[in-house]
Amino acid sequence: MAEGEQPKATPDEPLPIEALPAKPPNPFEALPAPLQEMLKQSGANPQMMGIFAAISASASWSPLPPPEQLRSYEEVLPGSADRILSMAERQANHRQDLERTTVEGGNRRSWWGLWIGGGIVLAVLALSGVLISEGHGLEGTVLGSVDLASLAGVFVYGRSQQRKERVQKNAQSQLPTPTAPT
Repeated sequence: MAEGEQPKATPDEPLPIEALPAKPPNPFEALPAPLQEMLKQSGANPQMMGIFAAISASASWSPLPPPEQLRSYEEVLPGSADRILSMAERQANHRQDLERTTVEGGNRRSWWGLWIGGGIVLAVLALSGVLISEGHGLEGTVLGSVDLASLAGVFVYGRSQQRKERVQKNAQSQLPTPTAPT
């Protein structure tokens, strides 16, 4: 192997730990220079800058690592980029299946609730009509009135909940505009 050349792993022979790149001793130094400068000018205390730097330097990908890192993985372990892409595809399919199941289940429950609720309302109204026709006008009228008032209350409550959810989602989707530091 030539001097300065990085060793490469093969499927039969893994890369030795010593050959892996070392982490920078100070996570602050791993940050891009403009970000380092901004943190220095902000007057933040050194401990907070170190914590911020450590958090920024930690790797988290959603759903894939950047192309440079994928290339690096491929250099260290041939075929690993394809494995990472396959893993991301499987995760995306799994998440989409879960979302589909959740949405379809919610729709099914919603329709069942409408049908059962409608059946109960019609049964109580029929009972109210029977009571009135049997000479129990006051009881039948009260039962029918309570039934219709309950139906209207459920409808109004459902609409107000939908309105609250819409306002809440709209508020969450509106990101505050950043202000320039003074």
